Amino acid sequence: MLWSWLTLLSHYRRHPSQTLFLLLGLITGVALWSAVHIINAHARASYAEADLLLDAQASHWIQSPQGRVDLNDYVALRRAGFRQVYPVLELRLSTPDNQPLTLIATDLMAMGASRTSPTEAQSNSRVDMHAWSQLSQPPYAVWVPASLANSLPLQAGQRLTLRDGRQLPPAVIDSQPRQGQRLFMDIGAAAITLGETHLSYLAVGAINPAELKRLDQWLGQYAPQLKRRSNQQPLDLTELTASLHIHLNAMSLLAFAVGLFIVFNAVRFALHSRASTLTTLRELGVSARTLTSAIMLEGFTLSLIGTALGLAAGFGLSQLLLPAVAATLQHLYGAVLDQRLLLQPQVLLQAWLLTSVGLLMALVWPLWQRSRQDVLAQRQGIDLLQQEQRSQRRLAISSLVLLALALLSYPWLRSLAHGFALLAVLLFAGAWLLPWLASQCLHGLSQNAKPGLAQWCWAEGQVQLGPLRPALMAMLLALTANFGVDNLVGSFRQALDNWLQQRIAADVYVQSEQLDAHQLSQHAWLLDSHQRNGLRLRWQERPTLIRGLDPSAPDVQQLPMASQSYPPSQNYPQSGAAWPDDGILANEQVQHLAGKQLGDVIYLPLGNGEQQRFTLAGFYYDYGNPYFQFYLPYQRVAQLWPSAQPQGLALWLNEDANMTEVEQALVEAGAQPGDWIDRRAILQLSLRIFDRTFAMTAAINTLTFAVAGIALLAALLAIHQQRLPHYAHWRAMGVSWREWLQLTAVPLALCLMLTWALSIPLGSALAWLLIHDINVLSFGWTMPLQWQGRPALLLALLCLGVTAIAFAIAALQVRQRLPYALKQLGADE
Repeated sequence: MLWSWLTLLSHYRRHPSQTLFLLLGLITGVALWSAVHIINAHARASYAEADLLLDAQASHWIQSPQGRVDLNDYVALRRAGFRQVYPVLELRLSTPDNQPLTLIATDLMAMGASRTSPTEAQSNSRVDMHAWSQLSQPPYAVWVPASLANSLPLQAGQRLTLRDGRQLPPAVIDSQPRQGQRLFMDIGAAAITLGETHLSYLAVGAINPAELKRLDQWLGQYAPQLKRRSNQQPLDLTELTASLHIHLNAMSLLAFAVGLFIVFNAVRFALHSRASTLTTLRELGVSARTLTSAIMLEGFTLSLIGTALGLAAGFGLSQLLLPAVAATLQHLYGAVLDQRLLLQPQVLLQAWLLTSVGLLMALVWPLWQRSRQDVLAQRQGIDLLQQEQRSQRRLAISSLVLLALALLSYPWLRSLAHGFALLAVLLFAGAWLLPWLASQCLHGLSQNAKPGLAQWCWAEGQVQLGPLRPALMAMLLALTANFGVDNLVGSFRQALDNWLQQRIAADVYVQSEQLDAHQLSQHAWLLDSHQRNGLRLRWQERPTLIRGLDPSAPDVQQLPMASQSYPPSQNYPQSGAAWPDDGILANEQVQHLAGKQLGDVIYLPLGNGEQQRFTLAGFYYDYGNPYFQFYLPYQRVAQLWPSAQPQGLALWLNEDANMTEVEQALVEAGAQPGDWIDRRAILQLSLRIFDRTFAMTAAINTLTFAVAGIALLAALLAIHQQRLPHYAHWRAMGVSWREWLQLTAVPLALCLMLTWALSIPLGSALAWLLIHDINVLSFGWTMPLQWQGRPALLLALLCLGVTAIAFAIAALQVRQRLPYALKQLGADE
């Protein structure tokens, strides 16, 4: 078998282009799949370490119901001997162009003292002296991760200016472990620079049960306003982000499938080119089993090479995509991803298994066909056109069976696994149907064409269709995914924009603990205001938000409702008098993720350990919120949860209001610069975060389309190489270059346009499933599908452009090699 294997491998040395495209298909498929898989595995590992803060243990948090912890309480805890406790300040900031930023500050010395093991203490040694002095002494410093600095952009030593005009200390392009996409400062420097007088919370490092009990007793006796709670972020983040990672995995598998089409084509051409070699080996006495084993060993060798190179490319790609994913997870879920990626052993094994399965699928069918023929039949050859037509019919029948199964199972769609299975069935059913549709179209044109060049053109298209089939399928998958996702993103963006226009109705939003709202209400420029209160608790094992609102406020008057159990004419819940004691409004996530319906009774935990009964009276739209959320009247929340705190003040201004005057009034009422933001800035910031969220999706779609273009180029190069002797005969018969272009380019253009036309209904069905089913099952948000024609036209132009480039490259190859083929033709004669 060794000599047979070496004989087979010698083919790739003589045909480097086939070797290139075979490996290119494996490398691109593995690279796109592994890039997403590496990031997902890295993110899940980060979630498991969410009880670490800047690489220090933070298994417990000490928080105040008022939202901020007094500095004196922290000092008292340290004096009481709790060296495990260290302070944390987290702030949401933004740049003048409304790019969101998160700043985290702590005391590095106190955090280092909270570490109990020598290993932990050593891990903090690099910031003990030099960095500590740089961060804590004037002019201070702010550590900025390299990827964040590049996106701002910000150079070392520059001061970052915030939206409110304040400046941060000089930037140092560096980061702490698990800093993620956050700015980092010493807590004293942050308090001085930004004027902060309170802490966000206190973190508790590694602590034994006896000390934890003593801590609870001390808090109960000396600081009853502070509450200790376990850090449940690892569990929460894993659950909240599961759907997002499933979506990314599905897209990476689609990209891998598109890459496999290159492999299928390359394997097919390689086996066809070696048909005479395989037959000669059989005639020399090599058994079919030995030959099959040698080919499988060849596939194993290629899988190792493709996996190694694909993983290397995927690791580099994941480094490019990680900042966008990390920023999305941080802004949406508060998840912090370390910027240092590690290639985990299980990813290596999974990538190799996936590659091996793909190669096995490409090899099994051709080998099975050859095994059914005796040696004499292999030498005589077979009618490839008839074989292709039979294969097209089988694929078309299989496609219709798959579509029927999908339609029958759709009414029972209840899970994400079922939803993505339906998507896969839809995509591959369309891909399997495409060759038969193209064949029928070419056959019909050939039957109706006038004898001569036109009829020859469509007949040539039938001959090209077989080798082009995998490339056309790959292009269909890429076009369908791009069109479907473009419609999903466009529909989501339109729905989000419309929702924001209603929800962000006030002119100015203020978040300040020192603000005197009564003093503001005396100004003539103030038309109306809305003060909310709220708190965070756990319901159904998930973080849940309770918000108290004023039923008569302007933004509540136009609260966008998805469904309600009351007639709109009753003006409920806009009228406070119409709101019953047990009525409560919930966001759509409660309906679709928790499985609740209008009129259902729910129980929410109160601060004293009791449960309060409520009846669901309506569900409102709440795009972008990963948490369950409930609305109640302000006074009702204050009554049931005394620890509920103000959640900001919304201000409506009259048309003649002067913004400078308004800002001056806010300062006089106790607010600090940076405590307020106007409506336009919020809208810009929200849409910026939305666009960043889908940046990785767009990148994967673009790369998938590029892989499909490579598949088309590989197929055209292989077809023209295979048919070069035929082209030599054509040239000898007097066929001009113009006629050659017509014979070869027109059928190709027709097949590609048919592929594009089929991608439109498939992409629309894909978008419909994503919006109305998978999106609801994943995130609990509903929205209308906004079908857009512009992406379809852009994809048509892009498809024609890719086809023109691929055909031009292949045509140049033919023009260069045709003289040699003509010489060979003369020699054969």
